[in-house]
Amino acid sequence: MRLPANTRRWGLDRGAAVAEFALVLPFLVMIMLGTITAGIALNNDLQLHHSARDAARYGATVPEGQTFVSGNWAANVRSVALSRFGSGLNESDVCVALVSGIDPTPVSSNHTTETNDAACYDDSAAGISDTRVQVSVSMPAKLETGLFTADITLSADAVSMHESNA
Repeated sequence: MRLPANTRRWGLDRGAAVAEFALVLPFLVMIMLGTITAGIALNNDLQLHHSARDAARYGATVPEGQTFVSGNWAANVRSVALSRFGSGLNESDVCVALVSGIDPTPVSSNHTTETNDAACYDDSAAGISDTRVQVSVSMPAKLETGLFTADITLSADAVSMHESNA
């Protein structure tokens, strides 16, 4: 009695699926790990942009001479960015400045979080001379796949015209 051809062949292929899965599994894990870490980095990048915009908008509505229970103008605007992002963002990651002039110059030392009383970034190319709020936020992130890790820096800048100009 002779067995059909497909029955004989099936008997010879035992374990082939397990071996193929064992070969493909590391690549699947790398793709999944890379996708997850890239998704986390993208989410953090979106949160950075939202926190920078919210802080700039808040700073635009706060009068220059506003007094606070604690801290100065710049520290209170920075706290909006920190609270909007949530945990994982440090004060040193956030720069806030109320600047004026085409070459951005802080209104006073109370209106910038930079240690050298400077603007957060140079926006002179825009040609705006009015008083405006600059917010710059950045933080480190990692993309991992199992075989390699890439260190990246996520950053967001926002500017909003101060309402004293409206």
